[in-house]
Amino acid sequence: MAEYLSRAMAFAQDAAKLSVRLSEGLVDTALEYGLDTPGSFYDIAEYKLGQVRRELNSGAEKDKLAAMKRLMACVAKGHDVSEYFADVVKNVAAGSVEVRRLVYMYVQRYAEQEQDLALLSVNTFQRDIGDSDAAIRAMALRVMSSIRVPAIGAVVAAAVRRLSTDASAHVRRTAALAVPKVLRLDAGLRGELEDTVAAMLGEESALAVGAVVRAFRAVSPQRLARVHAHFRRWCAQLADADEWGQLELVRLLAAYARTQFARPSERPLDADHALLLRAVRPLLHSRNRAVVVGAAAAVFHLAGPAQLADVARPLVRVMRSSREAAPVALATILPVARRRPDALHAHVRSFFVAAADAPRVRHLKLQVLAALAAPETAAALVPEVAAYALSAQPDVAAGAARVLLRCAQRVRASAVDCFQSLLLLAGDTRAPVSAAAMRAVRVLLLDGTLRDARGTLALYDVLCFVARLLDRCAGDEARAHVLALVGEFAESRFGRQHAADVLRAGVRGFCDEGALAKMQVLELSTRLCLRRPEAESGAESETVLEALRRLHAHVFTLARYDVSFEVRDRARSLRALCPLPGYDDVLAEASTQLRPLAAELLGAAPTLAAMKVLDGDDGDEPEFALGSLSLTVGHAVRGYQALPDWPAQPPQDVDRGPAVVAAPGPQPIAVAGISGRAHSAGYTTPRSVADDDDDLDAFLDSADAPPASFAPPASFVPPAPRTAVLFEQGELLSDSSTESSGSSESSGSSDLESESESDSDGAGSESDEAEETTALVGPEPEKPRPAGSEDAKSSPFVGTAIEDTSKYWQ
Repeated sequence: MAEYLSRAMAFAQDAAKLSVRLSEGLVDTALEYGLDTPGSFYDIAEYKLGQVRRELNSGAEKDKLAAMKRLMACVAKGHDVSEYFADVVKNVAAGSVEVRRLVYMYVQRYAEQEQDLALLSVNTFQRDIGDSDAAIRAMALRVMSSIRVPAIGAVVAAAVRRLSTDASAHVRRTAALAVPKVLRLDAGLRGELEDTVAAMLGEESALAVGAVVRAFRAVSPQRLARVHAHFRRWCAQLADADEWGQLELVRLLAAYARTQFARPSERPLDADHALLLRAVRPLLHSRNRAVVVGAAAAVFHLAGPAQLADVARPLVRVMRSSREAAPVALATILPVARRRPDALHAHVRSFFVAAADAPRVRHLKLQVLAALAAPETAAALVPEVAAYALSAQPDVAAGAARVLLRCAQRVRASAVDCFQSLLLLAGDTRAPVSAAAMRAVRVLLLDGTLRDARGTLALYDVLCFVARLLDRCAGDEARAHVLALVGEFAESRFGRQHAADVLRAGVRGFCDEGALAKMQVLELSTRLCLRRPEAESGAESETVLEALRRLHAHVFTLARYDVSFEVRDRARSLRALCPLPGYDDVLAEASTQLRPLAAELLGAAPTLAAMKVLDGDDGDEPEFALGSLSLTVGHAVRGYQALPDWPAQPPQDVDRGPAVVAAPGPQPIAVAGISGRAHSAGYTTPRSVADDDDDLDAFLDSADAPPASFAPPASFVPPAPRTAVLFEQGELLSDSSTESSGSSESSGSSDLESESESDSDGAGSESDEAEETTALVGPEPEKPRPAGSEDAKSSPFVGTAIEDTSKYWQ
């Protein structure tokens, strides 16, 4: 048996070796007879590098093409093949367009490392700029502007100026995209580039207008007066521009509108202001997620609160389209939810936290849920958030405490339940959770939310429960909240009976407390020492008062030598208001006069000055423009341009060009309605889509609606499948019919389509100084799946009922 197994293993090894030899032989044979495939070059590129020099110097175009494919395959794998730069540059003027494209890509990749050799190819690029083929002209300019050699900055600027008036819109677009590259190469050419871009602002082609606007925003973003004559024409071209061009147009027109029109809430909309909003609104239905976010940002910054309802559903669609787009969409949704929460009430279930959500997404979703807390959403929101409070993830449980605080403040019917849940959550052993819960408890006890619940909750019992948490609370902030509550209610029944015991516990562990808790111990001691005994309520005996004075002197002595500067500074301030007996006799007479004032100051001043906003909102976060990278990351990044403020007195009698009426024609891909509904006047949705009720918006509505049992009637007949419609740039193709006009339109631009895409990608990858929107573009959204599919399942937390906490209050 062992001999049989050894023979079988030897046979298998021989078969594997034979298979490898056969595959290598087939590849060699395919290369010899020209039967190679792109995959074969990628697989064996590094093993054939020894033949590259011979093939590059060969006279056959086929050998040069094979050599360039191998080199580019090695570049894609991460190998350094810069040693072949001199041999590649010789073929920069090759007769084959395919070889020339690969050579241009290689030169663009290694020109910065081999600057001296790269200069040898500049003359060829300059000669190609005058080529009769528009694709060659555009490709030569793009590669020449991508060579980061400062010595050729003036040459590239001259080439850009020459091709800015080219007959081909594709070449003019390439020239406009080269402007930011030249500006980064040599900032001294800004004046020359400004003149070139100013002459290009009259661009009539929708293909190039977006690139021209991008160049204008790069060289002279503050000279918005040059937009006057082109405003109405750009509003008309907004629907026909390419997707990234639409984004650039929306950003520029939004900044322009903020300097030219009055605030919408102050007076009726200007005619041009309304024109811009009508032109932007269809972009909310774009398939490009960046365009949707940009259009929503424009509506948010330019329209009044009444019009924010239009951006709710598109932003929810972007958030649910992909995990990568969710943080950007949620960062845009949050300001909308805070300004107009009722616009998102119907979509509250879309913001429920899922187990697979990233930490940033969870944080933003919980903030949105806090903003959406209202009587209309309480039935679905309160049980869901109560389940989050039991989560094993600390950030989810802490965020749930903030949402419960909002629900208690805005929905009085659920205030008691939310408060009891927060009290139980305050005893959590995790510091962030305990701190968030105690902060919410403190806010609810101080702002009067529980005033109507006096018959259900007794303040004395609540404070006793909170005081017992001092031995279990984890974290400096939670313990500081407990001590602060005891000090704020020092005049209550609980304070008169048990405040001294709480102070004794705080002084006993003073050295082990954090800075916030230490400051609260000092304030509690000061409050108790300043409290005036009342004869009718049974004043403290001399023994208790003497014990308080000793505790006061002891804790202030410890604070005097504390390692924290904040604690020492706070102790000096409080000691001046309440001198220590036997130590500050000089201030004793003055302190007698200051005691009433000191009590008022301690009662009115915030008792926890080092904390953030008490209500849980991040009110100290800076405001950034919606759709910007700064808003997504939470701080200003390099290149961020804030929107200008509304003018106090908008300019009058400004000529913004003649009124332009868009020519009738098929819709471009960027404004094709995903929902299949008519967006506005002048935009007609094809019949085959408009009649289809099973669209994405209907799917979102059904997903957001609460689950309910539904049985179709017996007479229900499912609709017949309709013709699928595919939108293309400037054409409409259908499975059932083919329009001859659509074919003629697409044939003229198909040759330059790949060049346009690569040009846009190349420009976007190098914009390291100008702020870019986070990458949102992806494949076309998939068709909605049935409600029973995996992606349509609801959150694992949905449907969890709030825990009955009445047993803890008996």
